[in-house]
Amino acid sequence: MESFFERFKGRHMIKRTLIMLLAVIIMGMGVGFFMHAAMGSDPFSTLNLGVSSKLGLSFGLWQAIFNAILLVVIVFVDRSKLGIGTIGNMLLVGFSADIMSGLLTNVLPPAEELGIIPRVLLTVLGVLMQLIGCSFYVTCDLGMAPYDCISYLVPERTRIPFRWWRILTDVICVGTGFACGAAIGIGSLIMAFGTGPLLPIFNRYLAAPVVGRSIEK
Repeated sequence: MESFFERFKGRHMIKRTLIMLLAVIIMGMGVGFFMHAAMGSDPFSTLNLGVSSKLGLSFGLWQAIFNAILLVVIVFVDRSKLGIGTIGNMLLVGFSADIMSGLLTNVLPPAEELGIIPRVLLTVLGVLMQLIGCSFYVTCDLGMAPYDCISYLVPERTRIPFRWWRILTDVICVGTGFACGAAIGIGSLIMAFGTGPLLPIFNRYLAAPVVGRSIEK
């Protein structure tokens, strides 16, 4: 991971920033598909979907608030993983999800009237958009999302392996989101077990050539 200042150097900075911004919007659109399909989402979105519904806030507004809380903690502990991409992720994913969900609500029936096949198709599209967006976001390397920062900070300062800490935080997110009313289903399973194997493939063969970065095997 590049240092904070190194991310802002070089002639490719504008290109990487624009790609990063588009990537986080695509990620948010993917969450919007998850929201309308009501068949589960990634762990962090599941948490925020559940909590936002309990609080009566929009998904985008609550996610921005919660990310800001996490960011305050990270700033005091370790700023090395922060960058412009951190801010882009904080602000754009949630609100992009709200906009896409609203658009889908205007053109499609609610989930309970859609039928299983259209809901599965929406979920698959959401997964693809999440993978594509996340791939470009990660490859641009302009700063981690607050939730991802937390996933690294604790293992780096304790004896807890990253893998088990991330599983624990994801389980807590899904459990809390479900307890607050968020949907869990095939989307949750695909995001939980498919992201790890599929994301490196998207990084190497899709994002890296576009961004102009080499990825070690």
